[in-house]
Amino acid sequence: MLPRLATLSCLALVAACGAPKKQSTGTPPSAFCPGGPGCEKGNDGTLKAGVARVKVTPKGFERPRPEYLNRSGDGCPEGSVLGKDGVARCGELLASAFHDCGADTLCPGDPGYPGADPGEKDGRPDWFLDCGRDGLCPGDVGYTAPDADGSEGDGQFQGFWLAGFDNNRPLVSVHDDQWARALVLINGDVSLAIVSVDAVGLFHDDVVRIRDRVAKKLGADAPDYVLVSSTHTHEAPDTLGQWGPREGLIPFARGVDDAWLTTVLLEGAAQAVADAVQSARPATLAATQVKLGAKTSDVISDTRDPWISDDAVTVLKLSEKAGGDAIGTLVSWGNHPETVGGVNNQLTADFIWAVREGMENGVFKSDGSLVTKGAGGTCVFVNGAVGGMMTSLHAKPTSVDGDQPRDDSFKKTKAVGDVIALAALQGLAEAKDQPAPPLAYGAETLKLPVENEVFQLLFLNFNLLKRRLYDFDTTKPASATNQPMIASEVAKLQVGGIRFLAVPGELLPELAVGYDDSFSYGHPRTKAGNPNPPDLSKAPPGPYLKDQLQGDIRCVFGLANDELGYLIPPYDYQLDATHPYLDEAPGTHYEETNSIGPSVTPKLLAAYATLLGWEPAP
Repeated sequence: MLPRLATLSCLALVAACGAPKKQSTGTPPSAFCPGGPGCEKGNDGTLKAGVARVKVTPKGFERPRPEYLNRSGDGCPEGSVLGKDGVARCGELLASAFHDCGADTLCPGDPGYPGADPGEKDGRPDWFLDCGRDGLCPGDVGYTAPDADGSEGDGQFQGFWLAGFDNNRPLVSVHDDQWARALVLINGDVSLAIVSVDAVGLFHDDVVRIRDRVAKKLGADAPDYVLVSSTHTHEAPDTLGQWGPREGLIPFARGVDDAWLTTVLLEGAAQAVADAVQSARPATLAATQVKLGAKTSDVISDTRDPWISDDAVTVLKLSEKAGGDAIGTLVSWGNHPETVGGVNNQLTADFIWAVREGMENGVFKSDGSLVTKGAGGTCVFVNGAVGGMMTSLHAKPTSVDGDQPRDDSFKKTKAVGDVIALAALQGLAEAKDQPAPPLAYGAETLKLPVENEVFQLLFLNFNLLKRRLYDFDTTKPASATNQPMIASEVAKLQVGGIRFLAVPGELLPELAVGYDDSFSYGHPRTKAGNPNPPDLSKAPPGPYLKDQLQGDIRCVFGLANDELGYLIPPYDYQLDATHPYLDEAPGTHYEETNSIGPSVTPKLLAAYATLLGWEPAP
């Protein structure tokens, strides 16, 4: 049995933790249903479903001066802010941003320095418009008075830092809204919630806070298990802490607006579950899994050897039992939502907005003509095995208009999203009905060591990453015998013949599907120019996670219930000899620098071996 954390109560898991009545095989996890307290009666052959969404878009925030953004012109995405010269500006802040250089951005010694301007060296920041959270400065249309909270003219940046690429990338505007979306399924005494939040990731502590809020809102009606996954969009506000303002190696401030995270995003996720429960009604379920095949190369560029991708697009559709009206859909597929690139300053779910729009309302050409009708209802998108390195950057999708949009553009996000929406919608035409599918889940909490020395610094010395640490003596330095431990969670869900595996990070797809050439879609598994290719003779043999998962439809949910970073096969986990975790080892080993350490994947695989060997009581 994996270690049980006393601090993670049954209430925190929104799940029952008692001994099972009957189990088929394996050791039961610490939280499971049916069979545990609160789930004794199990399924009764009925199905209810509800889907809901809650907007969690930041409303009021300060913005940078366009002149302090380091990119200009045609390289900026559509809709970027315009500078005084009418040219689009985007990207990270200029290197001079924190040096009090005045409105002209130039300090003494800079090329073209014209001399001091009125704002230079006055002790006040110049790189942002200090207008307060309402975004209005004196003279702006609609301005009535300074912000009541004192944020106007206080010299502090009340804005947001976008997560996922480099630091110093401030939010300027909103392209599409940020959402928390929830699907709830109920069969008799068993109920499950699947939540998807537009965020780069959420730590397990925040997932527990969402579950606590759900329990308070719904009481006895709270779902037995609440799974919370992040879409991993790289174009939304920082929710972890490491993407704040930086000079040098380490950010000098936490990148999260904690008030927004707590009162808007976490609360919105909990409210989405509550709304979905309250709207649940008798339903029918149809499900399918579509293989992208050769189209995978159109929407994914795998930048880490071996070139392996899971091409499966999993689709569920819920309809009202009486009348057949659409309730909603769930779509799951694995890829980094970073199509519009690190030059973007607009909040967006990236290609996911187009997937959801296509599923709900249909896929359209730029002239407004319909390509394929949507499924209706509300779409919940859950990301999959995105690690090592599934990315839409450098991919060349063909749009429904027949062209290939340029990189770093919203037209490209739509092209990628349309490919997935079209595949999902076409698959639904042949989807199999799952009549009143029985529901079950198993979940296990475990402790994992933070071996990454950079993350140790961010946790312990700079307070940039906030989550509870266990078994660590704060009076002593971190060492091999005094490592900070964190709590995380593994889980599996069963919905009739559909099996979902919840992975708390960015799983490299080969751990899910294996190393067969068929998952390379015509690409060589290792690049000819790689100076340090992986030794595939040392790759682990099967069965791999999806084979162990069994079921008619097998699906991996990534960034589920935690964000542990990249989950890398042990045989290919390589660190730089001089600066481990700070610099990459030769070859394609960026992912190690954003992993909590080499022992995380073996420990998770051991946990899954126990979890996947267990079957719930009938």
